[in-house]
Amino acid sequence: MSKVISNSRSTAIIGMDKNVGKTTVLNYILSKTKGSDVLGLTSIGRDGESVDRVTHTPKPKIYVKKDTILATAKICMFQSDITKEILESTGINTPMGNIVFIRSKSDGYIDLAGPSTTSQMKEIVSKLKEYKADQIYVDGAISRMTQCSPAIVDSAVLCTGAVLGNNIKTVVEKTAHVVKMLSLPRHELSDDLGKLELLPSHRAVIIANDQSKVFLEAQTSTEVAEKIDSFLDDKVETIYIKGVLSEDLSKKLLSKKNKNKTIDVVVEDGTKIFIGVDVYNQMKRHSINIYVQYPINLKELYYNPTSPTGASLDDEDLRKALQESTGLNAINVFGRDSYV
Repeated sequence: MSKVISNSRSTAIIGMDKNVGKTTVLNYILSKTKGSDVLGLTSIGRDGESVDRVTHTPKPKIYVKKDTILATAKICMFQSDITKEILESTGINTPMGNIVFIRSKSDGYIDLAGPSTTSQMKEIVSKLKEYKADQIYVDGAISRMTQCSPAIVDSAVLCTGAVLGNNIKTVVEKTAHVVKMLSLPRHELSDDLGKLELLPSHRAVIIANDQSKVFLEAQTSTEVAEKIDSFLDDKVETIYIKGVLSEDLSKKLLSKKNKNKTIDVVVEDGTKIFIGVDVYNQMKRHSINIYVQYPINLKELYYNPTSPTGASLDDEDLRKALQESTGLNAINVFGRDSYV
């Protein structure tokens, strides 16, 4: 197992799309964990189907060893082929039943489905620590990266691959943008922002150059974009977004901002940013800087050079391009000798 992963007690494994090898990475990590370590495992929601829709072949299953502690939905518990000890049932309900904690009493394949919200996942990870799990892994769902939030886990790894495009340039550009959003720097006012007494209805805080503050109430990011117009003037220095930074809101900031004025936009963490490459680059050109309150500890990048549609990218060229564009160690999910 990678040393950089083993140095973190809790790690999220997230995938940019289906068929990037996320389950393969998870299985490899689980197989290489020290025999003396107690593993804790859960998932954000349920990730995909048992059969691939493109190739119509069975998807990889998750294999765990004896004494692994699992947090999974009740239906998934019955579908797992391990001997199990039920530790407790939680009050967290999912479409597949209540989330239960179980201890595997034998090696075997398991079916995993966990909670769907950040607060619930935070509770589950905390409980896994109470059960003395030495290493905790959160299996990420497709296009849902909230589980790598620093409010939940200590670190994260990202899985990408040829399924994102039929050429190296496309795969690298898409991957590099996500890595950039997940790796944004911490803002200097983060500690002060954390001390603000915000109501649940407060979705943004607008801070002027004299440090006066306007608390913007809204229900959605769309409503924030609609309401923020009247507060954007030359005095604005920092905008703290409590929730999602959307493309609609970003475009609103671009349309209203004084071109000679720099504005810092702060979000809780990189999982709350939903803007594409073009909008992000526009914001940079217009001196709108994006920061986070809580940085994400993104450790490594794993990639699958093939896709179910038949695309196959040159392994070495893809690896080098990913490493150069992201600054992360890039590892082929099927290249066993590449793991360190």
